[in-house]
Amino acid sequence: MPMDLEKPTCDDSLIRQLSMSIYQLPIISVADELGVFSLLEREPTSIAALAGQLSLSFRATEALLAALAGMGLLARFQGKFHLTETSRNFLIPDRPFYWGHMLRLASQVPVTHGALLETLRRDGAVAWNGGKVITEEWEKVDLSEERAFVFTRAMHSHSFATAVGLAQRASLKGVRRLLDVAGGSGCFSIALARQNPDVRFTVAELPPVCKTTRQYVAEHGLEGRIDVMELDMFRDAWPSGHDAIFFANILHDWDSARRQHLIQRSFEALPPGGRLLIYELLLSDGQDGPLTAALCSMNMVYMTPGKQFTAGELDELVRGCGFTGVSVMPAYAGYSLISATKPLDR
Repeated sequence: MPMDLEKPTCDDSLIRQLSMSIYQLPIISVADELGVFSLLEREPTSIAALAGQLSLSFRATEALLAALAGMGLLARFQGKFHLTETSRNFLIPDRPFYWGHMLRLASQVPVTHGALLETLRRDGAVAWNGGKVITEEWEKVDLSEERAFVFTRAMHSHSFATAVGLAQRASLKGVRRLLDVAGGSGCFSIALARQNPDVRFTVAELPPVCKTTRQYVAEHGLEGRIDVMELDMFRDAWPSGHDAIFFANILHDWDSARRQHLIQRSFEALPPGGRLLIYELLLSDGQDGPLTAALCSMNMVYMTPGKQFTAGELDELVRGCGFTGVSVMPAYAGYSLISATKPLDR
């Protein structure tokens, strides 16, 4: 005789939503390419009117707008769809914090069940860009100017808002010159320079990236305060004369040996009393989230030899290289600034 079934102790709405989550990033990147957000910025619009403007069917437009609204990127009011604060800030192409370049790049990464399972089992990053792991391009300086431009522009999209958030909280008191190692577009130096007019900055980057870096620095009128220097951070001699060294979203790309190498080089390059600054999206001390940091860590495992860290792991790393006075300051949207000092007697 069939057994009576008890309903589950919770409903399956979370699992149902997760089973469809594969569509979320493509929906946003497609909406961006179609110009949905720009059209709605000009004028809130009904489903039927937007379908006509996009040359899509009513059915397709209805599904697209419903999904965007469900994700918090649109809101419907009096029959018309409007932008939310999130989409207005981050999904309009001519806005300073536009995320579209990063979303387009991320949508090209082939994350599949099979590839992820293989990556986890062999503990090695997936090769997807012409058969290369992304950090191989950086370590061997094996990337074209075009490839460097695409990636640097995407990372600027990813990082500029967090850079401004950091600049409004961080204190550079006592710093005269700051070395921004592997600083990409220079977005952190740009944001910090605008907030700290007495500090001079050097963005050190691979040669194929520097052209793009200089363009961003020039756009902000900061050529007189931000130098751009070609540097292979693993092989070249680091410049002297900086009393602070800064890493933003860099250590998470590399394995433990290379992370230690970079911190040790920082220690050697700084004068006594010099400051080390690390900006990363931190995992909780219990390594049980938060979700964004955990997913970022999975992205690092999938794409690089690296991972995200807890505050304790970074504390151990920098103290092991001789730094003292380690502090952690939450800064912006889950990011934290880790600060440490080279002792005066070293």
